Amino acid sequence: MRGRREGRREDRGERKEDRRGGSDDDDASSSEDEGCKTFAMREKLLTFGDDFTIEKLSTKRRGGRKGRPAYYADNKVLRARETFHLREFHHKKVLYSIQERKLRVRDSMAIENHDGEKIAEIKKRSVGVVRDNFVVKIRDDTNWQVHGSILEHDFTIKEEGKQIVKVHKKWIAPIKDCYFIDVEHTDDVALALMVVIGLEALTNED
Repeated sequence: MRGRREGRREDRGERKEDRRGGSDDDDASSSEDEGCKTFAMREKLLTFGDDFTIEKLSTKRRGGRKGRPAYYADNKVLRARETFHLREFHHKKVLYSIQERKLRVRDSMAIENHDGEKIAEIKKRSVGVVRDNFVVKIRDDTNWQVHGSILEHDFTIKEEGKQIVKVHKKWIAPIKDCYFIDVEHTDDVALALMVVIGLEALTNED
């Protein structure tokens, strides 16, 4: 009985680590893992059948040019619909998904977990300008505010004034055809990355 309880605790810990962006077996320091995390995201994401990895970068890795794979993304056509999955890299477990049928419903996008439950919804404001034109509803409760230019990959996402995500194109060593995402003040890094992907998808369809 004790062994089963310990096994369940380990399983819960692994699932939480999946959402946070990997385990602590890399060469980054524990203080870096607990603080702001930076990921390299490829531009032009939503392309049919084009899979890719999202790398977690570290200033301790040879000048910051290369990172380690943290998430795996695939974009497949299933049952005549395009489906985008964000997966944990090592075990390929689906963390969040977007389906084509939900990409444009009244200028909104739904993000679902692996059970098909809606976790977040990105909505375009009915009145606005090019910048600051979206709001993200998390679990029908919390609002994330988007500020900046999504097209230029220069924006932030905040919750009650606290920055959760910063998207930019500045890194120690530039990486071709990539932009960068800083994530902090959240236990669900995967959801933060999926929101960025959704914002880009909605913007690119305009």
